Amino acid sequence: MNFSPVTRYKLRNLLAEHPAVQFHRGNDSNGQEYLDRYINLDNLTYPQLNKLEFLIELHEKIKQSEPNQTLQLQYIEQKIFDLIGLQLPVSANTLAVLTSFFSQFAQTKETKNRPPLASANPEALTLADYYGYCQQITEVAARYLGKMIVTNYWLLTRPRESWLAQIQVEQFHNRQFTATDRLLTNHEAETLQQWIHDFIQHCCRILPDLPQILLAARVPSHLLCSLVH
Repeated sequence: MNFSPVTRYKLRNLLAEHPAVQFHRGNDSNGQEYLDRYINLDNLTYPQLNKLEFLIELHEKIKQSEPNQTLQLQYIEQKIFDLIGLQLPVSANTLAVLTSFFSQFAQTKETKNRPPLASANPEALTLADYYGYCQQITEVAARYLGKMIVTNYWLLTRPRESWLAQIQVEQFHNRQFTATDRLLTNHEAETLQQWIHDFIQHCCRILPDLPQILLAARVPSHLLCSLVH
């Protein structure tokens, strides 16, 4: 996988914004050369480069559309720096925030044995909203995997909750279909979001680039944050 110059540029900008890098950089006039010292991708495998590109694109999208999601942004930044082998010092206040945030994720993982989920979008708490998300994801995935495989993967990853029996997976292929606009409980929204997460993860076994493809197709970023682990 060739790491695109555009993505490398974004990674360089992300590093340039880090307080530790700014402190050590000082008045260095050759900023690009200085930042490139931190970026060594030679030892990364294809899956790692693939993941790095996804994390950078996801970080950029959240920063543009939801800049108030600082904890999510810090978490993704930490994953990016970990992936390229950087250990950048942070301030005591930032460290306290990050420690608290990571411990919450660890507790979630212990209790559910799953990657952390982003909180449900308060503007998307109806069944129709999630049908729309699933239809959008299905349309993209089916271009690469075909209708039959995509349908089977939705069925295979459906959580075992009785109320989900009302969800018609075949309608995920029909963008003209509109589900009832009933409000969901927080638990129902989280269950649907978990289903989306599991479906994408299952597709990634044969289509590793799917998260990036979905991001480029403007699938809401909060549905993809759970893929960061």
